[in-house]
Amino acid sequence: MTRLIGLLALTALVWQAAGAAPAPDTLGKIKRTGTITIAYSDDALPFSFTEDNKPSGYSVDLCGEIVDSLKEQLGLEDIKVQWKAANTPERLRMIATGAADLECGTTSITLDRQEKVDFSNEIFIESGGVLVLADSDIQGLVSLGDKKVAVIAGTTTEKRLVKALERKRISANIVAIKDAKEGIKALDAKQVDAYAGDQLTLAGQVAQSTDPARYAMLTQRFSIDPYGFALPRGDADFRLAVNRALAKVYREGAIEQIFVQAFGPDAEPSDILKVVFLINAYPD
Repeated sequence: MTRLIGLLALTALVWQAAGAAPAPDTLGKIKRTGTITIAYSDDALPFSFTEDNKPSGYSVDLCGEIVDSLKEQLGLEDIKVQWKAANTPERLRMIATGAADLECGTTSITLDRQEKVDFSNEIFIESGGVLVLADSDIQGLVSLGDKKVAVIAGTTTEKRLVKALERKRISANIVAIKDAKEGIKALDAKQVDAYAGDQLTLAGQVAQSTDPARYAMLTQRFSIDPYGFALPRGDADFRLAVNRALAKVYREGAIEQIFVQAFGPDAEPSDILKVVFLINAYPD
């Protein structure tokens, strides 16, 4: 009887092992191929965007630091980067399916998302804002009642905006859009009354426009969002390698130059962001 029970237990373990998906080995793949695939946002200035036909911005510079660190950690002379432009839901899907190794943009860390992907340590703390035309009569969130508000579908911004409006009992009409370019275009054409997104990304789009004075940002914020880089779920070694790279950037002060380059010479991290850098500056 004891032998039978032992045999059944062993059989169960074999079936569990056979049915379990193998953990990804991203570092092994990068070392074997000499290539890393990074999914990035091409319209999230100043974090991640395309300039002169190449990725640029705060997040992109951090990803560049990660790639340089991976060369050292893996003993490689060079790592070729394949950049793939995509919006947030598409980038997360690429990481979850193995179509990309690292995600680089303005992606909020949430528990729901961690059911499909892992995340690096925090790289930024952002807030949700609402952009309107300067000649609009919209003065705050309460003014959005019965107004059309554009927001990128499938993002945490969409979920948090809806919840914020529900809490305040504001019945706005949410208009789902694909990306930031579509949002600003719809606002310009007055197809929507407002465009909700990450506040600094909205400000970046305004700065790029031919007439920045045409727009106004509502003073109210509807969310606080911690950004991180999405990573393949269950790959602890790769997550450690990415966090080791970020910790060095925070610990040795390179983050200061990256921040100023992205946000301007007079820009300075908020107190809460300084704490994020301090906490994640782990020693080796």
